[in-house]
Amino acid sequence: MGCLGMLKFNSMKKLFLLLAVATFAASCSNSEKTAETTAVEEATTAGDASVLTVSESTLGWTAKKLTGEHFGQVQISTGELFLGDEGLSGGNFTIDMTTIVVEDLEDPEYNKKLTDHLFSDDFFSVEKFNQGSFEITAVEALDAADEAGNTHMISGNLTIKGITQGIRFPAQVEVSNDGVKAAANFNIDRTLWDIKYRSSQFFPEIGDKVIMDEIGINLELKASRG
Repeated sequence: MGCLGMLKFNSMKKLFLLLAVATFAASCSNSEKTAETTAVEEATTAGDASVLTVSESTLGWTAKKLTGEHFGQVQISTGELFLGDEGLSGGNFTIDMTTIVVEDLEDPEYNKKLTDHLFSDDFFSVEKFNQGSFEITAVEALDAADEAGNTHMISGNLTIKGITQGIRFPAQVEVSNDGVKAAANFNIDRTLWDIKYRSSQFFPEIGDKVIMDEIGINLELKASRG
């Protein structure tokens, strides 16, 4: 193959990879929308506090790449939700980053390799930042539940790796005599928390080794009235 043919081949290969990344990125955001970025605000603590039942509160994660995906859990260690006259009014929880687990890899060697990588500075720098947190700054009730069953919009401050960003996302909130349940499915842009490993935004030359910027979050909280 001549130099001109090689140039054409490389150009077509790059174009194919760019199209593949764009197509896959679009497919990754079909069910969960990326949380809106907002200003960091003061947390709200109005209302009566209900302690989170951490054994029934979960935080799942999903990370996608061109060749597949990985998913797992990280434990919520402490938290509380506040209930006012109109329902959920605030809340907060702490994330124990030392409990990150990978659930899709059954092979112990591969599982440990990925888990260790997530603990490293390429991702969550767990040795330096062993806790994350989320605190609610505003709760807005929707006029009617959306097609996914979400009843509220939640605004809050999410801290990962010592970096705090304001985010806003839809959630299902259910208040009863026993307490309150809240559930949400949304994406966050990991690069906002300085997690840039194999991001096409910062490393466009990596081709099919790209990891999507969006991390899927599956959050379920339960708190009982005191």
